[in-house]
Amino acid sequence: MDQKSPLCGILIALLLGLTGCASNGAIIDPIIWWDNEDPADIAKYGPTPVQRIEALDSLAASARSLSPERRAEEAAKIAKALPEEENEVIRVHMLRSLAKLNTPESFAAIKSSIFDTDEFVRREAVVALGESKNPEAVETLADVLIRDRDYDVRIAAATALGQFKTPNAKEALVPALDARDPAMRFAAIESLRKTSNVDYQGDTAKWREFAMGGNPEPPPFSIADQIVPSFFR
Repeated sequence: MDQKSPLCGILIALLLGLTGCASNGAIIDPIIWWDNEDPADIAKYGPTPVQRIEALDSLAASARSLSPERRAEEAAKIAKALPEEENEVIRVHMLRSLAKLNTPESFAAIKSSIFDTDEFVRREAVVALGESKNPEAVETLADVLIRDRDYDVRIAAATALGQFKTPNAKEALVPALDARDPAMRFAAIESLRKTSNVDYQGDTAKWREFAMGGNPEPPPFSIADQIVPSFFR
């Protein structure tokens, strides 16, 4: 008998077993493991993760039409529940709703989430801080830019700082300009470009001077610089 047959049989059995589990809902996924809309089940177990996410997204979409009192009420409820929420995907959607509600309670909860254990939640918190346009966010984003252990979170912080046109926001981008990684330097330059009347192209030295409050001379036009910016060299 072919020695491969037992192994093939095991693999097929596993595949069929997984297929069967998938059809009866036994495979546990943090979001879709239970999507039952039976009113009796909802009354007994509460809304499913999918239903909770849909409710949060609906709230975010309608936030602008709500009265200030209603926004404050909804933000307070989400802010209170956020630290106790175990599902990281739901925490992400909570932050998106808080960003749209845009209340003092929202900002405080978003700011606290930069210390979340999940990097995707921290990244969403950073994005929300940028969208808030709250000047108090600059110091927090500057700290995230140099402290967070996740690369994508730091990139998000460099991008979020571009939402602010204050001197301290520009200066906070200097560490990103000094980074060895070209993508990080590019993110910093793109953020600084939003606040500058002069495009220093890929000249990181001049962008650094600008970020520190200087007014460097515009760079001479160079086709080579257009093709290969200095942050790639």
